[in-house]
Amino acid sequence: MTENQQGKLLRATHQVLIFTDLDGTLLDHYNYNFQPAVSLLHILDEAHIPVIPVTSKTRSELLALRKELNNRNPFVVENGAAIFIPKGFFDTQPQGTDECEEFWVRSFAPRRSYWVELLEKLSKRFPDQFTYFSKLGTEGVQEFTGLSAKDAELANQREFSEPVLWLGDDDTKAQFKDALLEEGIWIVEGGRFLHLSNGCDKGKALSWLKAFYQARDTETPIHTIALGDSHNDVSMLEACDQPIVIRSPTKHPPQLRTDQPIIHSHLSGPEGWADTVSRYLGFRIGN
Repeated sequence: MTENQQGKLLRATHQVLIFTDLDGTLLDHYNYNFQPAVSLLHILDEAHIPVIPVTSKTRSELLALRKELNNRNPFVVENGAAIFIPKGFFDTQPQGTDECEEFWVRSFAPRRSYWVELLEKLSKRFPDQFTYFSKLGTEGVQEFTGLSAKDAELANQREFSEPVLWLGDDDTKAQFKDALLEEGIWIVEGGRFLHLSNGCDKGKALSWLKAFYQARDTETPIHTIALGDSHNDVSMLEACDQPIVIRSPTKHPPQLRTDQPIIHSHLSGPEGWADTVSRYLGFRIGN
């Protein structure tokens, strides 16, 4: 059986869910462009294969980006801290969710104020060793991310987390991590920032959504694909049925502990995203 035939058979026998990181994966690491994946995104939409963003970005950022992507699916924000499901997307409201404007929300993390208070306390122990979004403000976030002023403002509208920019050396960072562990918190290192977690992660968000999709249709098995390029994607990549590691132009690929075969893209960013997904699912893109 050819690779194309295998992909077609998978689509015919399973409900396929695609969970994807954004920065450096579906979006280009340098300019946040996603145009190389547009054709495939249209095909996936027509095939009723949901593409579910799972990102460190905020709800405010995703609301704008989803319009550009023409994406109407659930999405996961702030590294698994919360899942936002458009009201009416499912026939019934998922158990354990709250209503927030036009969404049903399943949160896994404390509100932002908790994280700010914790970092303020630690800043006395580690003076001048780190800063975070609340202190950076829009201009600071813009400087360290390369985002426009508007996009930096959206990135700073956090609800469940507080990204940390480390300024000190590696030895002190190790001490900082130990201090957080004493509080029951650990760090996941993303592409640019440190992300603090109380136990929630992208993998747990994937598993929660997969279980809900499966409960809606117990006859059709679910097959999950996850794509990511960084260490903060590891939990998601290890929780899925088919992990796809997208090549990064700036860092080594994350190391996974999984019995599933791992696909590594030859191309980076949206080019790698479109190439690996189309091949795996048996779609022909272009000539």
